[in-house]
Amino acid sequence: MEWCIPLQKLEVSKVQIGSLYVQNVKGTKDKKPLAPLAYIDGQSVFQSLHILLPHLTVESYDPLNGRLEILIDSPQVVAKLQALQTSLLNTVSQQQVAWFGSNTLRKEDIQRFFQPMIEEKRLHLYCPILHPPQEGVDGKRVLQNVTKVWSENIWYDGLRPGLLKAGQRVRIALQLQGISLHIQNDAWTGRARLQHRILGILVQGAKKQEKEKEKEKQEELLIE
Repeated sequence: MEWCIPLQKLEVSKVQIGSLYVQNVKGTKDKKPLAPLAYIDGQSVFQSLHILLPHLTVESYDPLNGRLEILIDSPQVVAKLQALQTSLLNTVSQQQVAWFGSNTLRKEDIQRFFQPMIEEKRLHLYCPILHPPQEGVDGKRVLQNVTKVWSENIWYDGLRPGLLKAGQRVRIALQLQGISLHIQNDAWTGRARLQHRILGILVQGAKKQEKEKEKEKQEELLIE
């Protein structure tokens, strides 16, 4: 069971970066270092960071490469995610000497080379279409790292074509696995990204979405 912290309740100062370790790149001989994330709240220590985002709007989804673009229409959500991203980059800047033995990059260079997850009002995510199940050791078909999708009162094991469309309102359970760093010739190139995995997507039903839009229109009329 995955415990998710609602983004509204998340405190950026309680997100911690752990010790750097090297992981293998699947299907290649390459290796890449990863600085894992944890969340420490008093006596409670979460060894991985899971966040439940509020209702946001799908701007586009490309099933060929799994690129999911989310439009954020709440200034508070933009500010919280940007604050988290900035805090993590500041930590990378501070830790680069301990990790790599030299301090060759300025904070501005690290920000320039960083592949952002949030950019202005857009959240860049990755969620591939479900691949065929793999054969388990007992011969049974098993699904690995599957994104659960709730749509039209049905749970789906994995994202399928047609489930995500532009304009839909969704809630996303997101695992932020850590800061992935790019190494070349045994040296850090300065390139980094926030490695993530989508645990689940809750697609808002059409009727509920219409009610929400009607409510927004009424609120706009009251303001006018």
